[in-house]
Amino acid sequence: MGLLEGLVASRFSMFVSELEEGLNCVLDVGCRFGWAGHLLASIAGKPLKITGLDIYEPYLEKLAAMSKMYDLVKIDLETDPIPLPDESVDIAMAIEFLEHLSKAAGYRLVKEMERVTRRGGFVYLTTPNGFAQTHGRAAHLTHKSGWTIHELKRLGFEVRGYGFPLRRRAGGISRLVSNIDFAWTSLSRIIPSVSYGLEAWKKR
Repeated sequence: MGLLEGLVASRFSMFVSELEEGLNCVLDVGCRFGWAGHLLASIAGKPLKITGLDIYEPYLEKLAAMSKMYDLVKIDLETDPIPLPDESVDIAMAIEFLEHLSKAAGYRLVKEMERVTRRGGFVYLTTPNGFAQTHGRAAHLTHKSGWTIHELKRLGFEVRGYGFPLRRRAGGISRLVSNIDFAWTSLSRIIPSVSYGLEAWKKR
């Protein structure tokens, strides 16, 4: 399990233990191949009803063939609202997705995630710490915005850092940078400003 997956698993365990009314319905924004939803179901110890949103059709087609838990919707969240009723999910998550929207659309997405999350549920996201350049990537993988600790805290999130900040200069994750990532994260959890990425959550 990689660094991000391990951190997400740890946070999911916290959510599952604190959800007083149980965990049944989940929103996975930018779901890709559904790894986060399946990880959450594994930690919960039962199948979940997961609504998965993504703009990239090949992701949705592959996930539809792989999983019966996901109800999949192709959507452009740059312009469209989340197609769910108010307070209809226990956890709304966006793992490494917020940066793929413009700033204005990102703020709208956070409000939409809060809208569809029930009282006592959790809104959860991870994103790079500031703007991370993406050169030569496909349109659906391009970063359009960067998010800071201050911005996320102002939105009411608790924030922790993860990863080695020089990962950006390395242009990806080499074996050396990956090893440093794990060691550096102990410091960046305490001082998020020295991290590569940010983990943010709030309870509704």
